[in-house]
Amino acid sequence: MENPLDDFIVEDPEINDNNLFIKIWTVPKKTLTYILDKCPSKHVTLLLILAGIVKSIDRASTKGMGDNMSTIAVLISAIIAGALFGWIGYYIYAWAMSTTGKWLKGNGVSSEFRTLIAWSSIPAIASLVLLVPELILFGEEFFKSEPIVDSDIYYYTLIGFGIIEMILGIWSLAIMVIGIMIVQEFKVGKAILNMFLPVLVLIVPLILIIFLFRF
Repeated sequence: MENPLDDFIVEDPEINDNNLFIKIWTVPKKTLTYILDKCPSKHVTLLLILAGIVKSIDRASTKGMGDNMSTIAVLISAIIAGALFGWIGYYIYAWAMSTTGKWLKGNGVSSEFRTLIAWSSIPAIASLVLLVPELILFGEEFFKSEPIVDSDIYYYTLIGFGIIEMILGIWSLAIMVIGIMIVQEFKVGKAILNMFLPVLVLIVPLILIIFLFRF
């Protein structure tokens, strides 16, 4: 059966240390293979910190932290929290993917998954570029749970930013799946399962514990 990601994982013979940030967008399979073989720890810590900041800012926006805090306070707290603690979550996630991957007969180790998480996060990290125009356009409303938008132009601009960020997030997920296929030698379906299984393993027990203690 034809792999739906075949067009996205074509190889490129011109991968080198100087163009990894560009090639990861267009030829992720070859780029990740090169990174895993030649420089598996390259920029991993920095990328995980930036990815943590992106997640923290997104969480601040989703939770409407601007309802009770100024935009500057939200930004500072999100950046500090993301930089200090976000990468820890990714380390745990890498370990969980390695562990659950073994249940699926995979052989990937935690360090390989940390590399995959870091480099697959680049499209999502790129969404930080949108933060400046978003703050300029929407100001204090950006981090509020119910932002007040005065005109249709601002409304559709806000929607447009959201669509772009969603596309970048999906792109990151696609690169992650490709990376898991490389490390684990899985087909696409099994790679997707390996990506989401840790979430079920870690989150479901927590939900059950919270539910039991509440009652």
